[in-house]
Amino acid sequence: MQRQIVSPVGTAQGVAARPARAQAREGWRFLLQSIGGNWRVLAASFGVALVWTAVVVTIPDLLGMAVNTGIIGHNTHRLILLAVLIAVLGCIQACASGLRRWTNALAARRLEAELRQRFFAKLLRLEVAYHDQINRGQLLSRVTSDLFQIQAFVSSSPAWSANVITVVAVSVVLLATSPWLGLLTLVGLPFVGVASKVFSTGIRPALTRLQIERGNLAGVVEETVSGVRAVKGFGAEALLEQHLGARADRVRDEAIEIVERRTRFVPMAAVAPLLELAVLNWFGGLLVLHHHLSVGTLLAFNAYVGLIAPPVQSIGGYIVLAQRAIVSSRRIDAVMQRVPAISEPKRPDHLAAGGGEIVFEGVDFTYAGAPAPVFRNLDLTVQAGEVVALVGATGSGKSTVLSLISRLYDPDAGIVRLDGTDLRGLSLAELRAQVAVVFEENFLFEDSVRANLCLGRSDVSDEELFAALRLARAEEFVHELPEGLDTAVGERGLGLSGGQRQRLALARALLMDPRVLMLDDATSAIDAANERAIVAALAAARRGRTTILVSHRPATIASADRVLLIDDGTVVASGPHLQLLESCPRYVEVLGGGGFIHEREDSEVGPAPKWSLDSEPADD
Repeated sequence: MQRQIVSPVGTAQGVAARPARAQAREGWRFLLQSIGGNWRVLAASFGVALVWTAVVVTIPDLLGMAVNTGIIGHNTHRLILLAVLIAVLGCIQACASGLRRWTNALAARRLEAELRQRFFAKLLRLEVAYHDQINRGQLLSRVTSDLFQIQAFVSSSPAWSANVITVVAVSVVLLATSPWLGLLTLVGLPFVGVASKVFSTGIRPALTRLQIERGNLAGVVEETVSGVRAVKGFGAEALLEQHLGARADRVRDEAIEIVERRTRFVPMAAVAPLLELAVLNWFGGLLVLHHHLSVGTLLAFNAYVGLIAPPVQSIGGYIVLAQRAIVSSRRIDAVMQRVPAISEPKRPDHLAAGGGEIVFEGVDFTYAGAPAPVFRNLDLTVQAGEVVALVGATGSGKSTVLSLISRLYDPDAGIVRLDGTDLRGLSLAELRAQVAVVFEENFLFEDSVRANLCLGRSDVSDEELFAALRLARAEEFVHELPEGLDTAVGERGLGLSGGQRQRLALARALLMDPRVLMLDDATSAIDAANERAIVAALAAARRGRTTILVSHRPATIASADRVLLIDDGTVVASGPHLQLLESCPRYVEVLGGGGFIHEREDSEVGPAPKWSLDSEPADD
C-alpha cells in the first residue's frame, strides 16, 4: 500500500490549481452546508430585513405626499396624519433594525462556534502524519481568522440582502413613477455592476494569498514562542526578528494590494449615486418648472436616491467581505474534506483475552517524503508479559515500532497484531485503552497535576492517583507542590523539571492499566538513583503486562527479559543483554563499547512480583 503524502494545504500553488469558478462554487457550497440548523434564525432575520426594507421604501413616498397634499395643498389634517404615519413607520424601522442585528449576530455566532468545534474535532481525528507536515500557523489561522471571516459575512448577509432588495425596489418605484427620470437616475447602476464583477474576480486571489501569509506569520510566532529557550540559548533573537519581519512584510504587501484594488473601485462606486443625484435634480427640476412633475415627487426621488446611495457606495466592502468568506470557506473545507489515513473500521473486532502479545508480520514502513524506508519486511514477536528492550542506532526505527503498535501510523505493507488481532480491525478507543506509551518528550497541558494524570477521566480516586505516582517515583515531589494534585503545571508543563514531567507521564500511563506499556527513553531526564527505583517499580508493575523499552541506559536495558537489536530495518539479534554483549559486536558498537559489562551488578533487577496499584515500589 502506497502511503499518502500530505500536501501542504493553503499554498498559493494549491490555490491556483483549480479554476476560479470552481473555487467560488466550493466556497459557496461549504458556506450553505455549514449554516445547517441556523437556517431558521437566518430566515427570521431575512424576514425582519424585508419588513425594514418595506418601511424604508414607503417613507419617501409619504414625504412626497406630505409636500404635495399637506404643504402645497394647505391640508393641515392630511399633513398631521402623514407625519404621524411617518413617525410610526420610523419606530417600526428602528425596531426592525435592532431585531435584525440581534438575529444576525445570533446566527453568525452560533455558526462560528459550531464550525470551530467541528474543525477542532476534525483535527483530532486526523492522523499524526498530517500534523507532522502541516504548518501549525496555517491551522491556527483557519481556526481564528478564517472562521471570523465566515462569521462576519453571515452576520452581514441579511443586511446585505435587504440593501439589494432596497435598490431593486427603489428602481422599480422610480421607473413606475417617471420612466424617463427613473431611467436617467439609474443609468449608472449597470456600470457599477460590471465593475463590481471585475473587482470581485480580481480580488479573490489576493485575499487567498493574504490568508496564507497570515497563516505563515502565525506559524513563525507559534514556532518561535515554543522554541524560545533555543532562541535565547543560541542568541538568535535578531535572526528570528528578521524572519518574522520578512513574513510580516509579505502580509503587508498582500494587504496593500487589496487596498489598492479597492481604492480603484470604491471612488467609482461612490461617485455614481452623486452623479445620479445631479442628473435627477437637473432634469427633475426642468420637469417641475414645466409642470410635468410635482415638487413632492422630486423630493421623493431625492430621498430614494439617498436610499440607494449607501448600498452602492458600500458595495466594495460587501464584495471584499463575501470574497474573504469564500476564500476562508475553502481553506476550512480543505481540512474538513480530508479523509483520515488512520481510519476506524466499520465493524470493529474486539480483543480476545490475552496478556499483550505483539507480532509484526512482514511490515514495511516509510515516512511520507522520506528518501528511504524505515522497515523492510520486518518480523518481530514480543510474547505476552515479556519485557523487551529495543536497541539500535539513531534512526533505526525503535520509536517507529512503538508508533505502529499504538497505531499513530499504519504500515505500508504487512500486519501488526495484538493478541492475535490485526490492529486495523480494532476501534482506536479500544486499542489505545490497552496500549500506553510514554515518550521522551512528554506533553503536559496547562492544567493541574490531577487533570494531566486523568486526562478528562472523572472515575479515578486520589488513592489510585497516588499509587501510580508512587510507582513512578513522583509521589514525594507532588506532595511538596504548593497545592499538591491541584497545582497548575504551567504551559506545556514547563513549571516542572524534565524529570518531573517524565515521572508524571509514566504515572499517567500506569493509571490506564494497559496490556502493553511502552517507554520511549522515558527515563532520560531522571537521575540514575531514581531510574533504578523506577525500573524496579516497573518490574513490580508487570503482572503479566507486556513492556517494551526504548533506552540507551544500561540499567533500563539490563532489566529486560530480552533485547532486540534493530539494524537496517530488521531485527538482527535477539537475547538477554549480557549474552548480546558477549556474542554480538554490532550490539556493543551501538551501545558505545563494552564498558556496560562492568555495570552488570548495578543494572540487574530482581524477579517481578505480582502487581496492583497498591504495590509499593522496591527500595533504592
